[in-house]
Amino acid sequence: MSEDRREVTPDVIAEIYLKAEPYWHTRSGEIHMPQAYAYAQALLRVYPEADAGVVLPAILLHDVGYARVPEETHHQGLADAPTGWKPDITRLHEQEGVELARQILAELYYPPTLSEMVLKIIDGHDTTSTEMHSIEDAIVKDADKLWRFGVQGVNICRGWVNMTFEEFTAFLESKLATWFHTAEGARLARLTLERTRHEYTRTT
Repeated sequence: MSEDRREVTPDVIAEIYLKAEPYWHTRSGEIHMPQAYAYAQALLRVYPEADAGVVLPAILLHDVGYARVPEETHHQGLADAPTGWKPDITRLHEQEGVELARQILAELYYPPTLSEMVLKIIDGHDTTSTEMHSIEDAIVKDADKLWRFGVQGVNICRGWVNMTFEEFTAFLESKLATWFHTAEGARLARLTLERTRHEYTRTT
């Protein structure tokens, strides 16, 4: 089959999901990735001009590179973490992620033009997180961050940086005005954070 003629269908995206999933079982990726994928789908519904054939593979594959980064260094690659971060670790997981994603997309005969767009997003999704190169890039970056605002994301991420619930949610709130590239991403973050705080208050 010629990769130029491969039609991007839900079944093809499902194949990418299955190919990516084995690389998620580190750094809580098995929780982060499905949630980020769901947020990306929600954002695509609000921004239909964005190409789902770029956004969905990019969000599924964006962190697969951590599977090739020494596990003891993973939490040093938390971009914009309040306790500081090591950008070389962040950059390494992007570079390794590009190579793994290239391999996966080639195995599935994914259209080359779309593949290059996906790889460009992966190659910079953290190290250029304050920049937006396209609507697809913006959606991936927003979906990547949104999972931190939910109950599971807060509890996982605050453990990584040794913060209390109150400290970490205050940190997240301080980022609402600067982290997100889309209005809907910011709205979802604020709403999710409110729900997370409500759930925490209800159960403590």
